Amino acid sequence: MERWERRGLLIGAVIVAAVTVSVALVAPHLTVRQQFVFHDAAIYDLSRSCAPAIDAARDTVVSFHWSTPAPTIFFVVGCGGSTGVPYEGNGSSGSGAFVSAGGWYKFGASCPEGPCIAANVSGSFTGPLLPF
Repeated sequence: MERWERRGLLIGAVIVAAVTVSVALVAPHLTVRQQFVFHDAAIYDLSRSCAPAIDAARDTVVSFHWSTPAPTIFFVVGCGGSTGVPYEGNGSSGSGAFVSAGGWYKFGASCPEGPCIAANVSGSFTGPLLPF
């Protein structure tokens, strides 16, 4: 009976090792799609808050659509670990996409002086399941 128990443990260990190696080799190539929606998105002062924002891993493709009831200037800006302006648009609606450099991205109508026409934003991003 003891011999069969050892054989069973050995077979179990081999199976666990094979599954672990398979996951390690395949996981970097798996992607996941997440959706987001922001209502009344406006950028008043980027230095105070990064909301509404998404956290997108490096090489994540982010696509979105925005709309407002009247013409405005709309931005997507990097904040926190990411920097830059991957999207800028004018008008009452638009669509865009960018590849993330990694970090947080804020979406909203430009409102540096206070009241403005806030935007509604919807989109999705597809990136690695396990960011490395």
